[in-house]
Amino acid sequence: MSENTIDPDELTSPGTVDDPELERRRAAEAAVREAESRADEETKFEQLRKAEEDERHEAAEVVSDVPAPTNE
Repeated sequence: MSENTIDPDELTSPGTVDDPELERRRAAEAAVREAESRADEETKFEQLRKAEEDERHEAAEVVSDVPAPTNE
């Protein structure tokens, strides 16, 4: 099998495979993801909300840079 080929037997839910090494690796990967998630003081929702607020603020600045219409 090439490296890019996906083995369907590896796409099982935890607890459905009798492979302690695979289960250990999955648990370790999940622990790393959880630790990274908890290391952030902001939640993903808060980060997304702040990014959207920043975009709105930048858009408002662009609009405010447009000179007022003149009556000529």
